Amino acid sequence: MANEAEYAHYTDQIARAVIEVHATLRSVTHALGDEEIGRMLKHRSEDLATVRPGVDSLAAAEQEVQRAEGAGVAPARESLSGRFAMYQGVVEQQSAQIGAVQRELSAQSAGTNPQDRHTLQASSQALESALKNLERIEQMPDRSTDDVTKLRSGVEYLKKVVDDVDSRVERMTEQLSAGRQAAYKFHTAAPGELEPSADLGRTIGRMEDSIADTRDHARRLHDALAKNSDGFKAVAEFSVDVANGALAEKQHADQEAEQLADAVRAGVNPTARADQHPVAHQAQSDLSRRLNGPAKEGGLKL
Repeated sequence: MANEAEYAHYTDQIARAVIEVHATLRSVTHALGDEEIGRMLKHRSEDLATVRPGVDSLAAAEQEVQRAEGAGVAPARESLSGRFAMYQGVVEQQSAQIGAVQRELSAQSAGTNPQDRHTLQASSQALESALKNLERIEQMPDRSTDDVTKLRSGVEYLKKVVDDVDSRVERMTEQLSAGRQAAYKFHTAAPGELEPSADLGRTIGRMEDSIADTRDHARRLHDALAKNSDGFKAVAEFSVDVANGALAEKQHADQEAEQLADAVRAGVNPTARADQHPVAHQAQSDLSRRLNGPAKEGGLKL
């Protein structure tokens, strides 16, 4: 074949992409576990639980307003407004902390800067390039081999996994947004627009639900990725094997070309008979057979 260099180049690029994707999937799997995003969500849930007593506190203030008469009405309302404002601030703070979890999830997808390579979006783009390189290989003469077919299946499999994980991470971010939207409505409302105790309870409930749903989703995705980690590794190892085989083939072709060039130079500038030395007999190589054939006909024909 005359395409060893191209084949080696493209398989090397594919292997590099697959290795990066494998590293990304390992990183995302870890991030979704109980030590990272799972832990953050657990803490947010625990923090919200400490806010729930505020429902009873606001309910008590509301009852004081209802029982107040005459000059006692204004102080009771002022107390309720102050307590309501305090819990608005608490809810806003809780929402901001949930936002930190959202940013961590978004980092798995898009990273924190344009140079991040171990992100789901970067992995998807790398695999898209790998598929294009596979198309180039398949168009080469005699390169549509079983190994190339298997390599394509592996790359397509990883592409599907990466895109699915990215989509599910995006849904988790949206789940948290639902809770934060409820929080925003509560902490930006005027006292007269809401029923303080009831609306605080509903807001906490929606935030808790969004966290619980996201935590469950993250756990299931983490477990699925962990379960299939051996498959991801197998694709990466196979891509490296193919690239190494292509490199060895290229190196062999380069060596043969160099030996052929040496033989040509030797034919053009033959060693004087007086300077020739006998050498030990060696088994005839394929290259030797190709060189010896034309030599019997009067020298190598160029």
